[in-house]
Amino acid sequence: MVVIDSLCPEKRSAFESVSLSPRTVCRRIEEMSASVNDSLKTCCSNFDAFSLALDESTDMKDTAQLAIFIRGVTAALQVYEEFLQLVSLDGTTTGQDIFDAVLQCVKQHSLVLSRLVCVTTDGAPAMTGKKGAASLLVRHCEAARHTQPIHKVHCIIHQESLCSKSANLTDVMSVVVKVVNSILSRSLNHRQFQTLIDEVNAHYGDLLYFCEVRWLSHGAMLSRVCDLQQEIATFLCQKNLPGADNFSNPQWLARLALLTDITTHLNDLNVKLQGKNILVTDMYSHITAFEVKLRLWEAQLAAGQFMHFPCIAACAPDDVDLNTCVGVVTSLQEEFASRFTGVRPLAPGFKLFTSPFDFPVDEAPAPLQMELVELQCNDELKAKYRTASPLSFFRDLVLPSNKFPNYIEHVKRIVVMFGSTYCCEQLFLKMKYTKSRIRSQLSDRHLKDILLLSTSPIDPDIESLLHGKQHQPSH
Repeated sequence: MVVIDSLCPEKRSAFESVSLSPRTVCRRIEEMSASVNDSLKTCCSNFDAFSLALDESTDMKDTAQLAIFIRGVTAALQVYEEFLQLVSLDGTTTGQDIFDAVLQCVKQHSLVLSRLVCVTTDGAPAMTGKKGAASLLVRHCEAARHTQPIHKVHCIIHQESLCSKSANLTDVMSVVVKVVNSILSRSLNHRQFQTLIDEVNAHYGDLLYFCEVRWLSHGAMLSRVCDLQQEIATFLCQKNLPGADNFSNPQWLARLALLTDITTHLNDLNVKLQGKNILVTDMYSHITAFEVKLRLWEAQLAAGQFMHFPCIAACAPDDVDLNTCVGVVTSLQEEFASRFTGVRPLAPGFKLFTSPFDFPVDEAPAPLQMELVELQCNDELKAKYRTASPLSFFRDLVLPSNKFPNYIEHVKRIVVMFGSTYCCEQLFLKMKYTKSRIRSQLSDRHLKDILLLSTSPIDPDIESLLHGKQHQPSH
């Protein structure tokens, strides 16, 4: 383009519109991916501690793809979360197959397993069972005489979704799904229902489908149905469709209101748990806060108080079955209490990071006790702690003093832990769009290159790539 600007600048736009050949585009993607991968290896070599997040899914051609993410921390307490590799698994996907792929990836990136802190997975048997990849990795480290404890964590978001299924009032949910499908799946019914909504000036213009895989769609559909229950009842009666009796039954509508309110609260929790670079301590605090809320709601519902359940509060008191309400909340309590076993034993260590000035010294691990006393007696640091997040407090104020080396090592082990496999799920979403039906012949290597460039925050070194290019000589 420099030559064009010199010879014929008026035709610059015409030259810019010329597309590169597919092979040229392919080659440049490969080169940029290699540049990013080299930078990633350099970044990984600076980690004092790291954790891995593993998840497996299939692409459009039914090829098993293993996503591996790494979160590491440097000596300066800088935390990095990176997409490490997408590994294609040919044939079986047993724990041994996944372990071999992870071990190969670790060797390729020159990672030192003595610095491994945590392995977070989706909880599948091939990941966490006795012969699962995480268990095999832990045993491999023990055989190599790496003495550091390695934690196996089941994705917190996945466990929360499993807990949510205990609150699913099956008789209510099945009717709602059938009614919504009967309206939306038939074009005539759908058009007539939209006309009815327009005539009554309803706040919402249509219903929403429910997708079993996407938990948030569960709550969105129930909220919409609850808001349009009168319009739905009228339409079902006019068309003589199944479900008309339910939507005319006040007791059933009260159960629908209960399910809607509970699902709304669970959706709020699910959204709080999502996102990249969220510390496991924050995720665990959201879970413990929700468990406290469940105990509060159980007592309030037993007393007939519905201040946190607006849909139930809108129902007539005689139509609400308090025993059902309390039973749903109690089952949720029991389900939450039975899960999160991978992170509950780590709660004291989390508190040492989030609340160092409130932690009892005699309950702290022996290597941290003397430093914890010094920290708690430092009035200057205590005053500054109130105005900073835990990570920034330790990174910007505690680390420069060089007085708390053991405590800093403990902080490093906490901040590198993955609380969920959210990053893997986001990658699989990109994979579905990248290797779609119209691009199903995309090779595994090029799929990995494209996903690395679209996911990694590391930019390719364009200057180095340009200097390595040879300009086409004249003939």
